[in-house]
Amino acid sequence: MKIYIGFITASTKMFFRRKSSIFWSLFFPVVTMLVFGNANIMGFSAPNIGILNYSQDASSKTIIDDLNNSKSVKIIELESKSKGDEFLERGTISSYIEINDLEPLTTITTRKGDEPELELVENLLHSILNTNSSNQKNIETKIADITYQGYKGFIVPGIAAMAIMQSGIFAVVFTLLSYKNQGVLKRLQATPISPSHFIVGHLVSRLLIIVTQTIILLTMGILILGVSIGQGSLLAWLNIFLFSFLGGTLFLSIGLAISSLAPSEDSAPALANLVTFPMLFLSGVFFPIEFLPKYVGYVSNALPLTHIAEGIRLSALYGNSTLSTLPQMGITIAWLIIAFTICAKTFKWE
Repeated sequence: MKIYIGFITASTKMFFRRKSSIFWSLFFPVVTMLVFGNANIMGFSAPNIGILNYSQDASSKTIIDDLNNSKSVKIIELESKSKGDEFLERGTISSYIEINDLEPLTTITTRKGDEPELELVENLLHSILNTNSSNQKNIETKIADITYQGYKGFIVPGIAAMAIMQSGIFAVVFTLLSYKNQGVLKRLQATPISPSHFIVGHLVSRLLIIVTQTIILLTMGILILGVSIGQGSLLAWLNIFLFSFLGGTLFLSIGLAISSLAPSEDSAPALANLVTFPMLFLSGVFFPIEFLPKYVGYVSNALPLTHIAEGIRLSALYGNSTLSTLPQMGITIAWLIIAFTICAKTFKWE
């Protein structure tokens, strides 16, 4: 036990002595979060509009065809009203239209504060229905009773997940390269220390740093960007920490595996970038994966960072507990088992 504690203490001290580690693990994610959070990139979007067709007659299909032919909006067919509210809350759509048999012929449900999007959809519907803009009998508008925190709310959990990935992979890769160059691993091999002592001690040290890093990033989101995290639910915060722990273990294992599998020391950083770069832009860190082409979405849903970011986001923005995020949790654990198995089988002292 003393050996494990010694490794944990030494690894933690080494982390804080490296300025580059602090920069990439904390300073860079904080700056990125504040820049994107204040940029309001998704403040106005040419709206994605949901459609719920309760009528199913010829006139309703004509309305949908005309909406699909419009270049002003993109139409997404919805399964239910609850799905529409969920997509509104997540920012996937800016409003959804219900087509009814009776008056009002159409009902537009949107979010509070989305007046430009609402005006665009209203004008488009008036044009399609061939009615006067002052005649509202065919169109009714509603404001959904949802909590939507905009792009700020979306980006904060995404950056937290990105930071977990970067800290897990790059910290391990560059640390092990340093150890190899300085001959530290060779000297450790000559001691009674087993690979398990080194791996477990290193993992525990980094996990403590990653969980602390997640707390700092979310706190910055609350204090500076005004994002509400957890919706007052203690279980949601516990779930965030659980995803941080699992995600940290996963990416630390990937980092150890990359360090062992890289054919040379020069190729290890390039291999790490090859692993992290696609996840950075395809895992829903900076924008919803629903905005991507459908075939790209299949790739995104296979990436581990997608489910870690989604799990943290569901808990942070909507107060979801572990039971509500079991799909994301299950995929993360499956990836963790694969990565840890590869790490354990490929680790070597040289």
